Amino acid sequence: MENHAKVASQLEPWRELTGKVVMITGASSGIGREFCLDLSRSGCRIIAAARRVNRLKSLCDEINGFSSNSNESSLNQEVRAVAIELDVSANGPIIEDAVQKAWDSFGRIDALVNNAGVRGEMHDYSRISSLLYGVV
Repeated sequence: MENHAKVASQLEPWRELTGKVVMITGASSGIGREFCLDLSRSGCRIIAAARRVNRLKSLCDEINGFSSNSNESSLNQEVRAVAIELDVSANGPIIEDAVQKAWDSFGRIDALVNNAGVRGEMHDYSRISSLLYGVV
């Protein structure tokens, strides 16, 4: 029970998600999109990153619309989600630029959900020689 209490105390800051800034890659569809929606409902500010910017903008409009349904006036409405174009298979400077834009959006990034997948050339691994990759 003592270990449980220690772990729980270390996780304590994340029990309250309101105001946390979370960057989610692969956010334009599937699990990444659902992460964005769920975390925004928990009070997080969202940096939605993916290649398909049109889908990201639609997602961010939806998230930013959550707070417009409350009693806030539209003039005082805070931006809760931003879209950042990001191809995680790109070279370093392109990724660095996207991360800088993400950082500039809210002034910090508290957490990263690295959800984007990269699909390369498909291989039949049963036919690849151990001489090519060594013994695994």
